[in-house]
Amino acid sequence: QIEPGELRRSIGYVPQDVTLFYGTLRENLTIGTPHVEDADILHSADIGNIAEFVNQHPKGFDMLVGERGESLSGGQREGVAIARAVINKPPILLLDEPTAAMDHSSEDTVKGKLREFCNDRTMLVVTHRTSLLDIVERIIVIDNGKIVADGPKATVVEALRQGRIGRGI
Repeated sequence: QIEPGELRRSIGYVPQDVTLFYGTLRENLTIGTPHVEDADILHSADIGNIAEFVNQHPKGFDMLVGERGESLSGGQREGVAIARAVINKPPILLLDEPTAAMDHSSEDTVKGKLREFCNDRTMLVVTHRTSLLDIVERIIVIDNGKIVADGPKATVVEALRQGRIGRGI
């Protein structure tokens, strides 16, 4: 019963395979958000942990991003995708392997920023990386297309350690 456009505006999405296009970093961040303020661009870049490399580049947010983001590293592309997802401050974030190409230090920084950003939001994280479990409160384990566990993080993690959940997990 929710109008599809309203639903789409309420969700920030980070895909597993980040899609960037030829243009400036600013254009890649603000696609679909033409009237965003500079403060929001800076804040989203901070959350995506890309502010430092942007500040070091002579053109800043006006640096060119090659087709598919070829001028950026994998972790930087993921940072841009995270910044793009949070720029509108959506009430719901859907993150599909958002830090897979990041080093541990960058991932830790992003996790802290996302934890703070999502304090009053809903965040769904799809991941195989146990390091991302630091930012969740509840875990749903899906094995072979079926939910085999659902509950508080500590309870589900303990059940997994004890082998009480699914054979293939």
